[in-house]
Amino acid sequence: MKHIYSYLWLAPLFILLQVLFLNNVQFNNYINPLVYLILIITLPQNTEKWFLIIYAFFLGLFLDLFEGNIGLNSSALIFVSFFKPYLYNILIPQNSIDDKDKLGLKNLGIQTFSIYALTLIFIHNSFLFLLEHFYSLSILLLLEIILSTIITFIIILIFQLFTFKTKE
Repeated sequence: MKHIYSYLWLAPLFILLQVLFLNNVQFNNYINPLVYLILIITLPQNTEKWFLIIYAFFLGLFLDLFEGNIGLNSSALIFVSFFKPYLYNILIPQNSIDDKDKLGLKNLGIQTFSIYALTLIFIHNSFLFLLEHFYSLSILLLLEIILSTIITFIIILIFQLFTFKTKE
């Protein structure tokens, strides 16, 4: 239950970071870093599914309100929150971490965390950008999905490295 409170107060910080800074960082309209995904990616596995879906909805709703595109972020985050438990079971080895631990770099290791995070980011970006640019399916859209996924992952990895604490 303790982890839920930390995620509730982190949401406004990541929303402000996304809206005020990262939405203004676009390279030729092909790269849009979406750092708020770290909140969904790192939620522990034992998080109740109802909380995960409601949390994803409200996180996306507030992003949509600030960005003026009602429904895009909230639907993409809800879509990812449905896939998260299944991906956890597929990509993370059984009994490798405790269910109450955060799914971060420290607990999963670089290889498992990278595969898990990249998969969730790619699913989110694909869903979001396909909804946003549905009228223009092209190679440029695929390029936007791939580049945004890579840059988002690198930023999330940097966040994880800054919060990585070693045991002494």
